[in-house]
Amino acid sequence: MKLLAFIANVIRKLFTNMSEALLKRKIYKKRTLLIKGTLMRIAMIKRRQSVMRKHYRSDIAELMRIGHNSDAFAGVGRLYVYENMLLSYEFVERYCTLVLNQLKAMNDECPGECKEAVSSLMYAAARFGDVPELGEVRSVFFDMFGNSLESFVNKEVSCC
Repeated sequence: MKLLAFIANVIRKLFTNMSEALLKRKIYKKRTLLIKGTLMRIAMIKRRQSVMRKHYRSDIAELMRIGHNSDAFAGVGRLYVYENMLLSYEFVERYCTLVLNQLKAMNDECPGECKEAVSSLMYAAARFGDVPELGEVRSVFFDMFGNSLESFVNKEVSCC
């Protein structure tokens, strides 16, 4: 009788450990896919922004060549906005890559080298409306860490 209870207890622990491992693997895979999706979206947006920047530069050069300097200066303002947006996307892309590389180490506590990256991604989610995956990343990390990372935010990530 004791042997059967012992075997049942061992089997119960084994299945519990297996189900916990499967659940952790599923959560890890979901987070990985979410961050990779964010990286793909950012790459697409950066390509589009890069093309727009190239066109603005050629338009500004053409306006200056034909003597429409006031219009060219207005175009420089738009070009400056696109340059800042591209830099912001590059920040977010670097942070996503860093978090993706450290994702296995993130269980209940954020590793020290990822605190700025995670908190900045959470901050950027509200400022990048054209990257909806960032909102999902924010909710995942908020569920994991709450507001404990607010002091590590890099506010240079803001979009404009």
